[in-house]
Amino acid sequence: MVQRPSLPQLWASTGEPPVQHIGSTGAETETEPLVFDPEPEVLELSRQGGLAGIVQPVAATVFTALIFVLPVLFILAFVYLPLLRIPLALYVVFCYNDPAISNGVGRPALWVRRLGIWRHISAYFPVRVVLEQRLDPKQSYLLGIAPHGILAFGGQVAVGAQSSALYRALEGTTVHVAALRPALTLPVFRDYLLALGAIASSRAAIRECLARGKGHSVGIVVGGAKESLYTNPGHRKIVMRHRKGFVREAIMAGAPLVPVYVFGENDIFTQVMHPPLRRLQKWLQTKVKFALPVFYGRLGMVPRRSPLTVAIGTPIAVPKIEAPTADEIDRVHADFILQMGRLYSRFQPIYDPQGGDLVII
Repeated sequence: MVQRPSLPQLWASTGEPPVQHIGSTGAETETEPLVFDPEPEVLELSRQGGLAGIVQPVAATVFTALIFVLPVLFILAFVYLPLLRIPLALYVVFCYNDPAISNGVGRPALWVRRLGIWRHISAYFPVRVVLEQRLDPKQSYLLGIAPHGILAFGGQVAVGAQSSALYRALEGTTVHVAALRPALTLPVFRDYLLALGAIASSRAAIRECLARGKGHSVGIVVGGAKESLYTNPGHRKIVMRHRKGFVREAIMAGAPLVPVYVFGENDIFTQVMHPPLRRLQKWLQTKVKFALPVFYGRLGMVPRRSPLTVAIGTPIAVPKIEAPTADEIDRVHADFILQMGRLYSRFQPIYDPQGGDLVII
């Protein structure tokens, strides 16, 4: 049985956890973290001007638009290339019935992570990884990640680029990012996600991944689509208070929970915050579980250049319980929230000095 941690100011008298503000002071003495900077050639490329200074934002903009462009290209091919209609229709059927969506590992393709465009994207968004403790490559973990941002650039770049610092920091551990099933059935774009090792954010897929062992781990952006609606420069609000499914899966698998916070993720785009639009977005998020943030960067769709720091916290050991009770889940969930707050408090003064308190809702 996991002992309930001390939770000052966390639980209200009603028993419901209120909004929690995590400050940036009072961090305890901790071991020196391991810092993995981007590859030297990536840093050098990021400093270059001239043609490189043009190619990088163009590559980042194309990268931003993938989720829109790839399906549109598919539709155009279906409309204007009659000879391909039957094969494309069969492909759509395959997209909805592809076993790779739920097999626990996706359909990893190393050649996709080695594409030359990643050099320019990595140079535009240099990703540093800060590791509090090395992960055991023989152990499977469940990583709870925040914030989502608009398009989860931190996760895409860190997992996508083979030269990413993440692969040096987590040597022997393979992180499979859980994505909404609709994204994994979207023609063409879904093949990109599966090539990065993405899996469905379903119980079956997560359990299959964790059961494989040998370092296969699941990364879940806990706040999901709802959290994307709180994305804006300077805002540090994450959705986690009532998200407990990932904790249940970790306990059932006996997989340690790892808090992960991506500094810089919320500063890439500015979101349009208009009351009628907000109501529509929340309605869509409630009905179809998919948010549609309206956002802009530099000159429209060009994302702002924001260094990204992926802070990976100390694993939280959990008991392996086949059918955990609500109380057991609540206790581990409360511990995870505290550890996420501690992780933010420790590294915010270094990697996000302009950021304020972390707000957990």
